[in-house]
Amino acid sequence: MLLKKKLKRIKNAVEETQFSKALNLAKDAMPESLLINGHSPILLLHSALSEGFIPYQTNKCLEMAGSVRVVLGELSERLSQALKDEAELTKVLSTLMNKKPKS
Repeated sequence: MLLKKKLKRIKNAVEETQFSKALNLAKDAMPESLLINGHSPILLLHSALSEGFIPYQTNKCLEMAGSVRVVLGELSERLSQALKDEAELTKVLSTLMNKKPKS
């Protein structure tokens, strides 16, 4: 998807007041580096948490809570790595762009 289209979708998602609709609008705009086995972690978490755990038996609630914890942890690690990569790339680009010729 072109960057301009992605930005428009993200803008529309930000302006949407219903969370599930906003997620649907922005689902194709999520960077691949944040996907978990090809799935949006935000959609996975929303799906699990929007239903709630009350209808489940205790052991199923614990299993669901553990799954949510793992997905949140993985998303956190992927976001952290993406930010580190971006900072490193910015630093490298700055170094290359400000290179002075030898005298």
